[in-house]
This record gives sequence, structure tokens and C-alpha cells, in this order.
Amino acid sequence: MPAPNRIFHFVFLMCLLSILPQCVEKESSEYVQEAIDYTDGEKYDEAMASFLKAIKRDPRNAKAYLGLGGIYNFKNMHEKAVETFKTAVQLDPTYYDAHYGLGYTYEVMGRKEEADEEYRRYRELKAKMDAFLKQEEKSR
Repeated sequence: MPAPNRIFHFVFLMCLLSILPQCVEKESSEYVQEAIDYTDGEKYDEAMASFLKAIKRDPRNAKAYLGLGGIYNFKNMHEKAVETFKTAVQLDPTYYDAHYGLGYTYEVMGRKEEADEEYRRYRELKAKMDAFLKQEEKSR
């Protein structure tokens, strides 16, 4: 009887060890919040690292790309910011903040026509969202 009991304990311990790392690792949204907190504290390198961790954890997190693009702009890494904002827009074409970030980056880079197009898209999407939220509020 002791041998099967030891096997059970061993299997149980192995299962527990495989689950524990998942409990410790943060979710992508937690890394994004951590990055925002770092940004608020003007710790931009730490914020960048947290946004990158968020993206590694969930490559489809458009909010993480938006934040990372903002950090790249702050660090005058505008080409990287463009690619990062474009990724956010590809992940969620209705994400108006990503269009604004992309427009701002184009503006800073002197790419006026592209900036104007992104700003136009931002205004269009924002107006639709505002109208939707207003309608939702009325229906309550």
C-alpha cells in the first residue's frame, strides 16, 4: 500500500508544481496597469518593459501597443511608434486612441497628409462611440 500512496503524492506534487507558476505570472492587463503606474511616476524605461511584458503575455492586447507607442514617442523613437500604433490599429481598427497616437506621430515626423487621415479617422470613430454611449445612457 505505501508504494501507490507515494506515486499519488508524487503525481499530486508534480501537478501542483506545474500550476504554481501560472498563479504567480501576471495577466497582460496587469502589466499594462503596472506600465501606466510607472508612466505616472515618470519611470519610462520600467513602463516600456512592462508594456513589452504585456505584449509577450498577450500579443493581441491593443492597449499595450498603444501605451508602448506613447513611450516610443516620448523617447523620440518615432519609427517604432508608427509600427506599434499600426499594430494596435490592426488588432482593433475601431480603437480611436490608436488612430490619434498614429496621427500625432505622423505629425511630429512631418507627414502631414498621413497625420490628417489618422486624425480624421480618430474623430469619426470617437463621434460614433460618443453617440453610442449617449444612446446607451438614454436607454437606462
